[in-house]
Amino acid sequence: MSSSIFGKSAGRDKEFLEKSLPQNRIILCAGTAVAVIVELMNIFRVLFLTDTKLSTLNNQIYFGFYLTYFIIAILFLMLEFFVRMAPASRHRLYMISASAMLLWHTLFNMYDIYRASLLQQSPAVATVTVTTAVLVFSALLIMHPIYALCNLLISCGGFILFLFLCIGDSGSLINFAITAFLCIIIYLARYRHFGIEMLQDRKLKALQQELSDTQRDFRLSIEQYELIHEQGNYITFEWNLKEDSILFSKEWSEMFGESESISHFSDAICKKNNLSSDQKQVLLGCLEQIRAGVPFQKYDLLLPVKTGEEKWFELRVISQKTKDDKPFLGVGILSDITDRKEKIIQLEQDLQRDLFTGLLNKKAIEHYGENKLKRLGSGEVLHALLLDIDNFKDVNDTYGHPVGDKVLKQVADLIRDTVPMRARAGRIGGDEFLVLLATSEMIRFETYAEILRLRVSRIRVEGVNVRVTCSIGLASADSDTLSYAELYRKTDDAVYQAKQNGKNQVCRLS
Repeated sequence: MSSSIFGKSAGRDKEFLEKSLPQNRIILCAGTAVAVIVELMNIFRVLFLTDTKLSTLNNQIYFGFYLTYFIIAILFLMLEFFVRMAPASRHRLYMISASAMLLWHTLFNMYDIYRASLLQQSPAVATVTVTTAVLVFSALLIMHPIYALCNLLISCGGFILFLFLCIGDSGSLINFAITAFLCIIIYLARYRHFGIEMLQDRKLKALQQELSDTQRDFRLSIEQYELIHEQGNYITFEWNLKEDSILFSKEWSEMFGESESISHFSDAICKKNNLSSDQKQVLLGCLEQIRAGVPFQKYDLLLPVKTGEEKWFELRVISQKTKDDKPFLGVGILSDITDRKEKIIQLEQDLQRDLFTGLLNKKAIEHYGENKLKRLGSGEVLHALLLDIDNFKDVNDTYGHPVGDKVLKQVADLIRDTVPMRARAGRIGGDEFLVLLATSEMIRFETYAEILRLRVSRIRVEGVNVRVTCSIGLASADSDTLSYAELYRKTDDAVYQAKQNGKNQVCRLS
């Protein structure tokens, strides 16, 4: 990050604290409040709901973890709400607390995986908590790069080393390593965007102060436009409320192919045929906010340019007022953020993927199912297909984990290559896969399930028939009969029934 965005001066540090503290406070206070409730429940469960209580070493270790996290959360909330601190001290409190919570999640999941390995269970679920913690740490909190990267490298590096030494599960190892790398990229992209926001805020504030001090008609001069353009290719503009006229810089004509001066601007927006109703609503709402004297506004807009394509723009506007505090001018910057927006969208899509198979991950497929069940069309029913590989542990034990990984990828490829149109497919953990389809034709989904079962039984790895079979459960729901959680449980029951009936078959529960 260049010094033009975050300098070393006291003024820059103060600006960083003023902008970052409110956002960090919301995230940490909400997270620790939830943690207090969750850990109280966990402590109560260990002490009163388990048969062995604290008589076993395993329960003692879990109890120690829950109690430690509870104490950290309580201390943070007490310091936050009952101790007066300077902004710099409060920032240090936030960073220390975030580090402690990230370290706790890392160690807790290490123990979870170690215990799963002793019980010969799949470690896939045990990585969910630490993955979520790393994602929250990198995507939501605002902190300086050296601090953030050191925490991420120590936590993720230590966890990856532990996975390698403890279980040697290449699938989980690769998944977490790529997730950690994406989290670092997300943090760097967000930190850079945060710096750009501060830089643009300073420009707008400086421009506002200059316009106020000059005691003139607040019209931007050519020199002021050029001063802004030195920092990037922006379109600057000023909107006169009384005349409802707008004046753009020359970049407007170059980008949109329209006149730099537009009279009756509100009417012109309403008459634009290439703008959607949502785009018009945002622009007209912005003008109304200027009329109301709202000091500052920011929007992300997808607008059509003169080439016919659509690009993302960031709109920032400040309201100028007369000496008697009446708004009469809107001054703003329109900047092209298409590249940045596309990178963020791509990163968001990557985070929805199971990085080992390329299908949707558990969180993404569940989110889709919950939303789709609420928005079913007339006559539609949400059908669920749950595929579980039979005796997958035997495959790993007989042929080794590399062969097991290839089997998982081949099953995922079969699901993706044959999935019906408009269906969504995801891996929900280990050797379980879920397909969701909203349709009125159940027979079509049953045929797809049978095709999957047959093709899975023909899987070969490097010419070797590894004798893979699968059990498939089918269930259906509409928004009036079952929730998504109930639909999933019903599908899981169907898989269990298929396995009880001898495996390698499709079972549907009505």
